[in-house]
Amino acid sequence: ESYVVFGKTNESAVNLSVIAAGTGGFVINGENANDFSGYSVSSAGDVNGDGLDDLIVGAYHADPSSGNNAGKSYVVFGKTNESAVNLSVIASGTGGFVINGENVDDWSGLSVSSAGDVNGDGLDDLIVGAYFADPDNKDKAGKSYVIFGKKDKTAVNLSAIAASSGMGGFVINGENVDDWSGHSVSSAGDVNGDGLDDLIVGAYLADPSGTNDAGESYVVFGKKDKAAVDLSVIALGTGGFVINGENAGDYSGVSVSSAGDVNGDGLDDLIVGAHQADPDNKSNAGKSYVVFGKTNGSAVDLSAIASGTGGFVINGENIDDGSGISVSSAGDVNGDGLDDLIVGAYQANPNSKDDAGKSYVVFGKTGTKAVDLADISA
Repeated sequence: ESYVVFGKTNESAVNLSVIAAGTGGFVINGENANDFSGYSVSSAGDVNGDGLDDLIVGAYHADPSSGNNAGKSYVVFGKTNESAVNLSVIASGTGGFVINGENVDDWSGLSVSSAGDVNGDGLDDLIVGAYFADPDNKDKAGKSYVIFGKKDKTAVNLSAIAASSGMGGFVINGENVDDWSGHSVSSAGDVNGDGLDDLIVGAYLADPSGTNDAGESYVVFGKKDKAAVDLSVIALGTGGFVINGENAGDYSGVSVSSAGDVNGDGLDDLIVGAHQADPDNKSNAGKSYVVFGKTNGSAVDLSAIASGTGGFVINGENIDDGSGISVSSAGDVNGDGLDDLIVGAYQANPNSKDDAGKSYVVFGKTGTKAVDLADISA
């Protein structure tokens, strides 16, 4: 199940049992047993142009006609009432549309996100990751699919998106075997300032320059055509740029997100999590890297970001915190005109509560000095 909680002006607790009963929001019920719907969820922007924001719900274990565990994602159109939504109804073309995975065991929908308006047609687009997909027979190199916004409710088949004609969007093919590209996907905002929204795709098992599992993330610039994108081309600086992980086993790109405009230069920035990184020799404390927006396609090395060139690093607080497992823009929390960030550390031990976890809000700033989460906690 997934739950939509309507905005409200008071601070009273919300019980999802009340939401499921149709008060203060609505519930979205999965379609079939073992679909795992709701593993990934996101705002979808306004996909159909009706003035209401829409939603996307991933169900990576679902079994469309293309095969077992090909996965499905469901676009639920915005609505003003609190009646429950059944994904079986969405799949039949009422109240939204379904996105069917391409091949057996692709696990499409493990990651889903709004893509912003990638092609500039005025409708918001979507991105769906399928990190177990095998582009060009590269086992688990992964694929991500950009689905252009549309007003109708016909089902979308990712096989059609991946076709040479690119019907209704385009595919982003992973670079190397076992990279797991598409494990994390997100809109990147407008990183290069061309007026089209960009994308970021994480491949946390990639091996930049032979550095095992350092991870890579790829920024794909927005475009109006439907031609397939190969991440090997992005890595060469055409159509975007690559962000190379710092050290072996860091798993950079396990989480990726737009950061908003953190430094106030008018270009949207990025945040990349590396939850197994070891800042100051603190094993698996984790790091997150803020990469400032830029207009060129030159590669970004996270080692340079860590030294204060082109962005800044956020160092985890304690051993085994796993900070950076989840990262996101936070909007402008403190009202200073700079966008802020939130970083999750799911294995942190606040007040000696083992693995209770912590989250840290990092205020936007114009400088590139490293941020230590220990200072945020102080």
